[in-house]
Amino acid sequence: MTLEPEAVMNVPSKPSDRDISLAYSEAQKMLGLIAAPESALSDQDRRWVAETTYQNFANHINKGFLEYRKSVTETNDFALTDWYGEGSILRDVLGREYIDMLGGFGLYSPGIRHPKIVAAAKAQLDRNPQYSQEMLDPLRAHLAKVIAKLTPGDIQYGFFANSGTEAVEGAMKLAKLYTGRKGFISTLNGFHGKTLGSLSLIGKSVYRQPLLPLLEGIHQVPFGDADAVEQVLANARQVGDGIAGVVVEPIQGEAG
Repeated sequence: MTLEPEAVMNVPSKPSDRDISLAYSEAQKMLGLIAAPESALSDQDRRWVAETTYQNFANHINKGFLEYRKSVTETNDFALTDWYGEGSILRDVLGREYIDMLGGFGLYSPGIRHPKIVAAAKAQLDRNPQYSQEMLDPLRAHLAKVIAKLTPGDIQYGFFANSGTEAVEGAMKLAKLYTGRKGFISTLNGFHGKTLGSLSLIGKSVYRQPLLPLLEGIHQVPFGDADAVEQVLANARQVGDGIAGVVVEPIQGEAG
């Protein structure tokens, strides 16, 4: 087989041993600083952490993320590098404290590093970080029962996912399988995640437009407008479109 010159030129170059060694060395240094007592970190160590974190985000994750998350100081000196948290207080690597008004989108409702949660997580890590898919997980079984008993209605089974968008994707699949229908109703300005199905439900063009076309059969209605939902359902019945479910945030996040 003969390769065109352009194809030859596009073959990825082999990473240099020096670059690999430097990346490993910096990663090992970072792990060492994370494990070290706070009192052992010098000002130079802290500035190194802030600077390299900023550079690595810009060069290897997404430079726009820094601006989007407002992670840079007003003077653009160093990023606000997450380092320590407790209760409702966050502290960056340079020692500046902030009140956590986000709470991990609800994850930190009991507070950051709640002693009981830390102890439970540590106990499980000491036992087994991740259960085999071939064996039964006792904690997952008990959590499913607790959620079933706490949730209003006759919910019996739980489906656990790694993120909100995966939970929405799972719910969409279950709704389609149960009803045999394909369509969904969601709300304008709603946010449900960025995987394909969840993204199709989002009611904001800034997320949808760059990735069109998305899933078909998605109907958007104004948030809180039950009459609009009924109208879409009536229209769908009239033309033979099946609606599998309505996906709505009790309180809108990004638009709330």
